[in-house]
Amino acid sequence: MMAADARSTIEAVWRIESARIIAGLVRVVRDIGRAEELAQDALVAALEQWPESGVPRNPGAWLMTVARRRAVDQIRRRTVLERKHEELGRELSIQQQEVAPAPDVEALAAVDDAAVDDAVVDDDLLRLMFIACHSVLSTEARVALTLRLLGGLTTEEIARAFLVPEPTVAQRIVRAKRTLAEARVPFEVPRGDDLAARLSSVLEVVYLIFNEGYSATAGDDWMRPALCEEALRLGRILAELAPHESEVHGLVALMEIQASRSRARVGPSGEPILLLEQNRARWDQLLIRRGQAALARAVALGGVLGPYAVQAAIAACHARARRAEETDWPRIVALYDALAQLAPSPVVELNRAVAVSMAFGPAAGLDIVDRLTSEPQLQGYYLLASVRGDLLAKLGRFEEARTEFERAAALTQNARERTLLLARAAASTRGAATS
Repeated sequence: MMAADARSTIEAVWRIESARIIAGLVRVVRDIGRAEELAQDALVAALEQWPESGVPRNPGAWLMTVARRRAVDQIRRRTVLERKHEELGRELSIQQQEVAPAPDVEALAAVDDAAVDDAVVDDDLLRLMFIACHSVLSTEARVALTLRLLGGLTTEEIARAFLVPEPTVAQRIVRAKRTLAEARVPFEVPRGDDLAARLSSVLEVVYLIFNEGYSATAGDDWMRPALCEEALRLGRILAELAPHESEVHGLVALMEIQASRSRARVGPSGEPILLLEQNRARWDQLLIRRGQAALARAVALGGVLGPYAVQAAIAACHARARRAEETDWPRIVALYDALAQLAPSPVVELNRAVAVSMAFGPAAGLDIVDRLTSEPQLQGYYLLASVRGDLLAKLGRFEEARTEFERAAALTQNARERTLLLARAAASTRGAATS
């Protein structure tokens, strides 16, 4: 095999298998930092051997076996060579009681390709998700660690995606691992009341990753499709690992349906195309069907739908409309009413105002928006000014609309968004001149 072909194959295998390998190693060594180092050692071994020997039949199991055997070697090097294995077992048993479960050296040494159990791997992945998204970490650290461990992204890729310096991302990841170790976060899936709180953190992180890809907060591009794809992949994995959690399916449904619009959201030169102006023939019908199926699974589990599922139902209303004017806006208003009860926030209320304006006229929407101008959370939020400008323009108040669009343009950090808002401000100026 050519070296370049081998390297590209190894990179593809690593992107697919790294999360499972690290998750399995964390269960064994009980330390994320050590687990990642061992997995990287196995990757180096693959880069050295596969170009000559060829890719193994089960590359993931090969990498796991190499990594676990290196874990055994590390453990043995840390002990006095003259001690018998029974004494080592008793010592590790004492350590297990004092700190964290330690690996069984002999059991590890016996691991081979056939020993990889899919059910155990799935459990390990789910545990790793809950660790990476633990509430002891900051939101930024959760996102970086999740993309690193579960997405297989390099530090450079994460930094580029979020437009932050690479050393900043590296520091976040190092601090996150240290924090988890110091907090002695157990390698387990939470149970009972703790599950809902921890699951919401996992879902929040996945959706934050998706949103940054769907509407980039800064930079020259309006979308970063790679982040959307990564969030979708993580969401689909989570739905397989936690099939009885309605909100997991709700989040997947929301992301699938929103992602279906990706091709229609960006023009030939990368310019943003707003929802009501999109060519709906370019919406991905496969993703829409997948999203609708995920939403149906969330509904079938019974109980009150959560915020992600309600947002998915809103997205589904848009997906069902072949033309913008066929959108069932009263239904969307009702769904936003429900969302406001489940997860009240000024941003939800702003979105509800847009739906109200479409269903009952711009004046009705503007009444809601005007009440939001005093909300502390929305001070400096460019979309508040953008929505207000749009409603003012529809009411023929062009000078006021221009001021709002210019204010929104000054507040956004995204270059594409700024260009769009300045164009709308110019259009308002022309409207004022002709009115």
